Amino acid sequence: MQLRWPAWLSRLAPAALSLPSQCGACRAWPCRDVLCQSCWQRFHHTPRRCTGCALALPGIAAERPRCGQCLQHPPPWVQAHAWCDYSYPWQTLITHWKLGQQPGLARHLAGWMQQTPDIAQAVAQAELLLPIPLSSERLRTRGYNPAAQLVQHLGAARHKQLLAALVRTRDTPTQRGLTRAQRLRNLRQAFAVPQAHLAVIAGRHILLVDDVMTTGATFASASQCLLHAGAGSVSVLCLARTA
Repeated sequence: MQLRWPAWLSRLAPAALSLPSQCGACRAWPCRDVLCQSCWQRFHHTPRRCTGCALALPGIAAERPRCGQCLQHPPPWVQAHAWCDYSYPWQTLITHWKLGQQPGLARHLAGWMQQTPDIAQAVAQAELLLPIPLSSERLRTRGYNPAAQLVQHLGAARHKQLLAALVRTRDTPTQRGLTRAQRLRNLRQAFAVPQAHLAVIAGRHILLVDDVMTTGATFASASQCLLHAGAGSVSVLCLARTA
């Protein structure tokens, strides 16, 4: 079940974020956006990234670069995209968004993502945008799915989102501190495509969206589930990539 914020709160959050406030990094006042212009220019970088794991590859100028690990062990998706590294100040903003009950930040984060040409192209080329789903238990605790928020903002203009086409079959233990192999075991058979949505994904190119990518285990498990269910191909997109 997708929990929804009351209508009045959904209208209030974007309006509140448009009022003058402090910069989320340097705390300068007044600031009309989440970050002041000075901090944006200081911290916003768009490095060339591996198209397999989305890690930054400084100095690589190839059109579709792949790191050695991804060349030896290709992931199940066609291409991976990340907007930023999981570092300051983005890490702080993501924590406020996910754990600090600030759902209105999603509009700003998704807007920044759409300004990146590679990400805008990935969204435009996808036939379906799907978020990594939360379990019903985690959704009740948090109140909203950050990945679903990104999909709603990224795909709102094109109506490409179908939030229920991929579901969690069980509540998995936290992934924090686990190795990639442990995460993959933890996520075994954790995703499913409901029978009613098999025809929707059949043969489609799907863009899977999540907030943070750490080892890629969650994306791998979800991608394999979609491919086994008949999807034509999968690409993945995250807001932030850990080092």
